[in-house]
Amino acid sequence: MSLPDGPSRGMRAAAPAVPTFVGAGLRSEEIAEHAQLALHSVSTLTTLIARSTDPLGFKHGLGALHLPEPLSRQLGRLAAENPELYQHHLIIVILADYLALGLQLSAPDRAALMIAALFHDAGLIGLDSLIPAAGDPEARRIIDDHPQLAALLLRRCPEVPEAAVLAVLQHHERVDGSGYPTHGTHRALHPLGEILAVAEAVGSVLPKRRPAAMLIWLRLIRNSFRTDAIDLLARALQGIVSPGQSHPSEARLLVLSEQLGGQAALFDNWLVQRGRLEALALPDFVIDRLDRIYGMLAQLGIDLHRIELALDYAIDDEQVAQELLALAQEVDWQLGDLLRDIQRHDLPQSASWPAWRLELEALAQRVRAARGDHTARS
Repeated sequence: MSLPDGPSRGMRAAAPAVPTFVGAGLRSEEIAEHAQLALHSVSTLTTLIARSTDPLGFKHGLGALHLPEPLSRQLGRLAAENPELYQHHLIIVILADYLALGLQLSAPDRAALMIAALFHDAGLIGLDSLIPAAGDPEARRIIDDHPQLAALLLRRCPEVPEAAVLAVLQHHERVDGSGYPTHGTHRALHPLGEILAVAEAVGSVLPKRRPAAMLIWLRLIRNSFRTDAIDLLARALQGIVSPGQSHPSEARLLVLSEQLGGQAALFDNWLVQRGRLEALALPDFVIDRLDRIYGMLAQLGIDLHRIELALDYAIDDEQVAQELLALAQEVDWQLGDLLRDIQRHDLPQSASWPAWRLELEALAQRVRAARGDHTARS
C-alpha cells in the first residue's frame, strides 16, 4: 500500500460490504463480484476498463483462479477484518490486469500477477494505523516488512508461482532504485514486480485524482517505473481528459503553499548544505537521494528562493496548480521514503546532521497536518 499522496486512505470510496461469513474462505466467483463493485467506486478506473479491449477480462480471470485453501481463508479474513484494505487489493488487481492485457502478457503470467495483487499488502492486516507512533517500533517493523510477510504467506503454498512471490516482494521497488526494501533497479527486478509496482502506485492515488492530475503525475514519475506501463496508462488517460481551464480551490492552494513552501525552505541554499552533509561522511544513498529530490523541485523551473511566483501562477490556473501539487506530493513521498531508510541505518551523530534531519521530519509532519492525513504511505 502506498503511503499518502493526497487524502488519507480512510477517505476512499466505500468498500464492498463486509461478508457475512467470518473465518470462511472466499470463492473465486465471490472475489470477482467484489472486484466489480470496487471498479464502480472509482469513476476514472471504470472508464479506463470500459475502453479496454477486454472490459470483463479481470472478472473472468478472477473467477477462474484456483486459490489454495489457506489463501482463500486469508482473503476471507482480510475482507471481514479490513474491508478498506481488501478494496485496495481489488483495485490493484484490476489495474494490474489492465496493464497485463495492454502489455500482452501470457495467460499464466496474468494469473500469477492477479494472485500477487490480491495479497501484496496482506502483511498489513491488523495494523491499526499506517503512521506508527514515535514509540511504536513494532508497527514500524510491520510496515517495513510487509512485502516479506505477504511473500511468506504465498510461499507457504507450493501451488503459487514463484513469479507471484517475487512480484509481492518487489511491489514497492522502483526501476531507478528509489523504492524499497532493497532499492533494486531494473536489472534486479522481475517483470511482474515492475508491473505490480506501477499498479500499486497508480491504484493508491487514482481514486483521489482527476484524469488531468493523474496525467501530470505520471509524467513526473515516468522514469522511476517501467516506462511502457506508465505510457500505456498515460495514453488511456489522455483520451478521457476534459479540456478547459478553471480556478483551483482555496483549500488546494493552501495545501500547495504548505507543501512547496516547506520543501523550498528545506532545500534553501542546498549546495552549501550539501557540502556540510558530505563532510559528515554519511552513506552515499543519503546525498544521492537528496540530490534527486532537489532536482525534482527544480525541474519545472521553480525558484526555491521565490516560491510565491510559482503560487501566483497557480492561483488563476487549475492545471498549473495540479501540476505543482503532483510535483510536491511526489517530492513528499521521496522525502518520507528517505526518512524510512535513514531510520534503518545507524548514521553518525553530529551537530548539523541531526538538526537537518529534524527539519526533514518536521516537514513531513507539517505536510500531513496540512492535508489532514491520519495515515502514511507504505
